[in-house]
Amino acid sequence: MSELAGPLIAARLVTLAGGVEELARAPTGTVQLLGAERALFRHLRTGSRPPKHGVLFQHPLVHRAPRWQRGALARMLAGRISMAARADAYTKRHIAPDLLRDLDASVEEIRRRKAEPPVRPARNPPRKKHGSRKGRRR
Repeated sequence: MSELAGPLIAARLVTLAGGVEELARAPTGTVQLLGAERALFRHLRTGSRPPKHGVLFQHPLVHRAPRWQRGALARMLAGRISMAARADAYTKRHIAPDLLRDLDASVEEIRRRKAEPPVRPARNPPRKKHGSRKGRRR
């Protein structure tokens, strides 16, 4: 797992999950958001925007990517890290070279597919009507 994520990020993920086996049992979405718990609960409480990445933001693939690609890259990286953690915890097989090849191909696909930033529709705030006091309390 440390070959894929780097030693510091792998250690932080294992620590936040509570161990290698707990990280291996966690779903990929949980691995993606480890370290962003405050933002996740703020999203659930207030309806703010959900977090896209936690500790994985520190990985060079995610950190150096344009803002509109970061969520997809973090999701893809979390999936590969999850597979590596399962192999480390249960099979003890060394699958890092295969995962790194797959990672490179997936990164190129995401960069090709999301080359341009998404176009957001312009927001026009609703206009307030002046002069009418209907419905207002005094």
